[in-house]
Amino acid sequence: MRNKFWYKLIAPFLVLALIVPVMAACGRPAITEESPSPSPTEESTVLTDPIRIDTGFVSGTVLGDVGKEVRVYKGIPFAAPPVGDLRWKPPQPVIPWTETRQCTEFGPIAPQPESAYFSGEQNEDCLYLNVVTPAKKTTDRLPVFVSIHGGAMYMGSSRSPDMTYFAQNGVVCVSIAYRLGALGFMAHPLLSQESGKGGSGNYGMLDQIAALEWVQRNIAAFGGDPGNVTIQGCSSGGESVLFLMASPFSEGLFHRAIADAGVYGSSRTPPLATAEKTGEELAAKLGVSGAQDALATLRAVSADEIVAATPAALSGPGLQLPVVDGWFLPDLPLNVFQAGKQQNVPLMIGSGNKDLAGEWNQKGDKDFASAMSTVSSKVYAWVFSHGPCGSGGGTHCSDLTYLFGDLASQPDMCDVDVKVSKALVAMVIQFVKTGDPSVEGLVTWPAYEAATDQYLEIGEPLQVKTGLYPLGGSLTPTPSSALATYTNSDYGFSLEYPANWAAKTGDLGSGVVWRVGQGTYFVPSVRVIIRDQAEGATLQAVFTAHLTADGGKTIDTFTASDVTINGTEFTQAEAAYTGPLGNYESLIIGLVKSGKWIIIEVYTVPAYFPFATTGQKAEIISTVKFQ
Repeated sequence: MRNKFWYKLIAPFLVLALIVPVMAACGRPAITEESPSPSPTEESTVLTDPIRIDTGFVSGTVLGDVGKEVRVYKGIPFAAPPVGDLRWKPPQPVIPWTETRQCTEFGPIAPQPESAYFSGEQNEDCLYLNVVTPAKKTTDRLPVFVSIHGGAMYMGSSRSPDMTYFAQNGVVCVSIAYRLGALGFMAHPLLSQESGKGGSGNYGMLDQIAALEWVQRNIAAFGGDPGNVTIQGCSSGGESVLFLMASPFSEGLFHRAIADAGVYGSSRTPPLATAEKTGEELAAKLGVSGAQDALATLRAVSADEIVAATPAALSGPGLQLPVVDGWFLPDLPLNVFQAGKQQNVPLMIGSGNKDLAGEWNQKGDKDFASAMSTVSSKVYAWVFSHGPCGSGGGTHCSDLTYLFGDLASQPDMCDVDVKVSKALVAMVIQFVKTGDPSVEGLVTWPAYEAATDQYLEIGEPLQVKTGLYPLGGSLTPTPSSALATYTNSDYGFSLEYPANWAAKTGDLGSGVVWRVGQGTYFVPSVRVIIRDQAEGATLQAVFTAHLTADGGKTIDTFTASDVTINGTEFTQAEAAYTGPLGNYESLIIGLVKSGKWIIIEVYTVPAYFPFATTGQKAEIISTVKFQ
């Protein structure tokens, strides 16, 4: 089926995400004595292994077809392992090694909640980066593209997507890791006191600074130009790009920036006092608040315990996030931009036309684009409106598939997908090389100015338009209290659901005839499932069969009872089951009519996307009415 490949390719981005970039990791290990290290006095412009960097020699692998080869180096350490006494401290220098380090395996990923989308060994020793270079000589001085992965600042890794195809366009690609969740962002009064700077938190952001400093010191050895570095990220990776632009720490470390779906607003950037209180609450939850030496005790707590004690969500209390600490981040990023104190580099900023609304993404794109008028560098705004085979629109970070995937080599792609991908790659490569995404013969992309309000809609065709999210700073989402109605005329019933939830089209899953949900990922969600009566004599039996057909999910608990809702008798069940995103929480009702099981399910993945209220599931189910 044509769309199957799409969802396999996009899936890692739709967890929130998102993600961003790739190839690599040699991790903590692998030193070999088989290849003697070259003498420090030996100099050659030919790019060959082993490569000398400032902490030793590294060797990688060669991938790609003849004439399109790239060299791949996985898991190069850019900072010392942030463990023991180095937990919750700025990144420290790597201890040099003496033999050639075989960088052919991924390094561990930062500790985070378990997820099928971000699999791999987890370890606090996680500060590794990956390099993919098409250079033939160290003197090629190719532009450098540094990708920062997404994942809401508490999950994700630098392992995907594969950037081999993108690097073949004459760009040296680097993907970086950083500490996540409480291990990367916890602030605490004792940590602020210990720092000598009067602040704490932002360790994950300081990791990103350390990685960019590594690029400045070493990328020339891979044929890259340290004087032409572009940073890019989507979701919290795009959020990171804006933090880096707003920080004085990043001066001179990059020369262009791409912020993709990365505006999340002030609610995700608390002031230091608020963040310190959140840190104290976490310490108390870990049973450490009364300890005589609280910091030493906290540093002795296992990473797994800290991850388990930290909320895993996009918003809400208890989150560990970047903080306005007055040191790395002097103020909210938008305030910094409006004051003209951001890094003065060209910026591309945008998101999908079906992406998040309100203070997030779409409104913020316009706010930041407008604020770039305070500096001399230009800003280019976009809206990504293309979906698989031209349907559905641009969802959260879905443009990454078109940017990094070699779609022309995939048999399930539509011609229009390949065309959009080639155009997007051409424009981004041009921006990386020159700071202007206009491509002769393809498109003249005007810089954004508040007076003209022009942006590029990326789809088929490419279109320069006026009116970037016309509501701009006053954009407000539909109130969650408003309701919409779904009517199923085939089986004679209706139900009500939050009007700010959107209908999902395509790839609904086995037996699913309708589904709506919140935000980009459509969870929390309500869906209608129709299955043959022969598939199960009970609701539990038929729902088990459904979950097996719907991606191999398995039931953990299932508690059923008979209920009457608006005059109709149902079997109702509270269920928990496990699938690729983790643990699902579900309220289900079902009945048999005309030889079919009609099942209505309200569900979510509570670790990532909690319901608005504890009673929301029951409220939706209570609106079901049969004729």
